[in-house]
Amino acid sequence: MDDNMVYSFYHNDFLFWVHCKLFYLFCHSHMVRFCMEYLRTYIESMIDINDTEWQMVTKLFTKKQYKKGDELFRAGEVCYKLHYISSGIIRIYSLSTDGKDFTIALNYNKDDFKIDVFCADYVSYLTKSESMFFAEALEDCTVYEADFRELDKLYESGLKWMSLAKKISDFQLVTMFQRVQMMKRLTAKEKYLLIKEIAPVYEKVLPDYQFATILGITPQSLSRIKKDI
Repeated sequence: MDDNMVYSFYHNDFLFWVHCKLFYLFCHSHMVRFCMEYLRTYIESMIDINDTEWQMVTKLFTKKQYKKGDELFRAGEVCYKLHYISSGIIRIYSLSTDGKDFTIALNYNKDDFKIDVFCADYVSYLTKSESMFFAEALEDCTVYEADFRELDKLYESGLKWMSLAKKISDFQLVTMFQRVQMMKRLTAKEKYLLIKEIAPVYEKVLPDYQFATILGITPQSLSRIKKDI
């Protein structure tokens, strides 16, 4: 499997109903603020925003529940949504022409451990081309979703938001380059030990035949590496 395959790169009466509705809205708004706090921290690591500006962001996101096995997006369709994984595990994978399954990444937010909590195929959106990837919920997930087209309107509304968009884009570009270089430079054993150290959930969550594709090796080779350690 080559680097391009690995890295091509969510009442009975009226008054009773009203009270229930208000209670739901109160709980929902507080839950959104709590679950989205990581997103605000992420944004504020790049630009300063006040509460009014933060509300502009939260209005773009809607909460959605995915069941185990549901797809957030799939190959063959343009990806128009950015998914923030509030809780749960998402697997990104692709299928080769002969039907082989290649795991690309995990989006993980569980038990206070987070890895790549933003899930999307931004290249698909930018080029308006069909995605090459599937995003599958490995368990029941809580996800907040925003439409890239609405996010673009926010980015275009001021220099601050344009600066944020550029910084996110730059970060993603650097991350992609570093990952590709890692795949080229490290041996399979070194990649295994590195992932085991910085992202142990990969091995915990994925069966060996899927985990092996992250390393670009066969399950048999993965088995030999484990035996040698």
